[in-house]
Amino acid sequence: MCNLNRIIILLTLTSFTALANEAADIIYTNANVRTMNETQPRAEAVAIKGNKIVMVGSAVNAKSLIGTDTQVIDLKGKTVLPGFISTHDHLIASRWTTSGVQIYDATSKAEALAKIKAYAEANPDHKVIKGVGWDKNMLEGMPIATDLDKAVPNRPAIILDNTIHDAWLNSAALEAGNVTKDTPDAVPGVTYWVRDDDGNPTGAAIEIQWFQSYIDIGAWDPDAMIPESADYLLNLAARNGTTMVLVPGIVTPNIKDVHGGMEKDFVTAMDILQEWADADKLPLRVQAQPFFKTPVGDPHRFVDFGARMKQKYNSDILRTRSLKIHPEGNTVAGTAPFVDPYKNQPTHRGKFNVQPETTMAIVTKAAKAGLDVFIHTDGDRSSRAAVDAILEARKINPDSRSALHHAIWVHPDDQKRIIENQIPVNSTPSFTNTFGGGKLDNERMIGYPRIDTSLGRYAHFARNGVKVSISADVPSTSPTMQAPLFVVDGATTGIDISNPNNTEVFPPNWQPMTIHQAMRAITIDAAWMLAMEDKVGSLEVNKYADLVILESDPYDAKPGTAHQIPLLMTVMNGRVTHEAQ
Repeated sequence: MCNLNRIIILLTLTSFTALANEAADIIYTNANVRTMNETQPRAEAVAIKGNKIVMVGSAVNAKSLIGTDTQVIDLKGKTVLPGFISTHDHLIASRWTTSGVQIYDATSKAEALAKIKAYAEANPDHKVIKGVGWDKNMLEGMPIATDLDKAVPNRPAIILDNTIHDAWLNSAALEAGNVTKDTPDAVPGVTYWVRDDDGNPTGAAIEIQWFQSYIDIGAWDPDAMIPESADYLLNLAARNGTTMVLVPGIVTPNIKDVHGGMEKDFVTAMDILQEWADADKLPLRVQAQPFFKTPVGDPHRFVDFGARMKQKYNSDILRTRSLKIHPEGNTVAGTAPFVDPYKNQPTHRGKFNVQPETTMAIVTKAAKAGLDVFIHTDGDRSSRAAVDAILEARKINPDSRSALHHAIWVHPDDQKRIIENQIPVNSTPSFTNTFGGGKLDNERMIGYPRIDTSLGRYAHFARNGVKVSISADVPSTSPTMQAPLFVVDGATTGIDISNPNNTEVFPPNWQPMTIHQAMRAITIDAAWMLAMEDKVGSLEVNKYADLVILESDPYDAKPGTAHQIPLLMTVMNGRVTHEAQ
């Protein structure tokens, strides 16, 4: 310990001397500072001038930076950490997907319908009843319109599932959206209407087949919903200690229209955020990605749009520097592509929405344009296609940081390639534990031994030196689960933290991340993924003043309880964006 203290003193004296001629604006002192800087992991004080850190070191050194106008805050041993970074949350326009009645915690179809009915009766002025949170285990199978009619008989109703990929519509919504036997499926077997034997839609829409219907039934109001959503979700994240977020696609009902509605909504949303940034009202640093989720888009046109957005939005507060591809459905719906067949469908291996050759074309062209690409991967065949494309892109641009996002299922052969080539990975812990019926779905549809060898391997990657980030993926998890420390708790336990009565680790033989690996995954390693590690992600001199103050130290918390630590303050760019009352 004595040697460690000497090292800290020497390093912080160097930092202090470089900027010693100017007094700090604010000093946080007598603190337990975890810097996430491996060369100086601990300190007692952090000094800020303007929007930059000017000293990280001892409380004694901090005194030398006190001027007549310096605000000195004695933290009395409270913990200071770098601001938390989410590398996968749809925090701009996605609140519309979680509006209305929340049925996440319903345990049966009857309970779900009762909640929906009560909400509809309590809101007689709503022209459309909206909601979110069902899964097939809750409803004992695929939802049908006639069941929802019992709760909402006379108005359109649309209830999204807990992944936001699928939807449950009542008969009035099908009629208002003009959904009939003749309505085509966007990608049969991937993006489609569930139908009866005669071809009539029965009320379930799979893998965003429902987006156009959402618009047609009058549920979408972009002029009001985009700014309202961004204001609510970005400030929610700031209250959770988030200082920077990657928004992997601005989720609106127009995202399938990649060269029309997606582009229009992207620019609309980013221009709103630019106004807020110019007025110093944006509570988080935001990076946002154009979104490719269509079987018919032009890869070259998409990358060209991304390049234009990179030129237009290129500050450290608001930036576009990468693209998002969403090439598939999800395992729960039986649409994600797998190397080997589904357990419950021995001749079925899923399908791609965006074909591997299209992904390859986007990723390689993006590499030439200096754009990274983050690829959604659920099924292991999708992960394989992503690895193929990323390795090809590195031949063009060796500095590419293109990554797998979610990496829910990864074949052992491709796990080796990820580790050997140090391909970065983002994961959502809730997608691979028991949350939302995940255990039941994965055991039923994929089964063992693949669960043990291929599901949720992000901790394995971290143990083998791969840069791993973790995040909640709001709105595919509830906004109440956005807090980065909530995600840390999932990653360090393998437990569904959203269910206080649950203690089951899943997969059963899963080995968790260490607390240090998980904390790096929401700070310095997350910053690296966004090419901002030289500016944020750790507490170091000349980096931006992005930090959080906690009542106690997550490293000392019982596993699964870090998210319960009171968060006292969030500071982004030297500005307080949240302060506990």
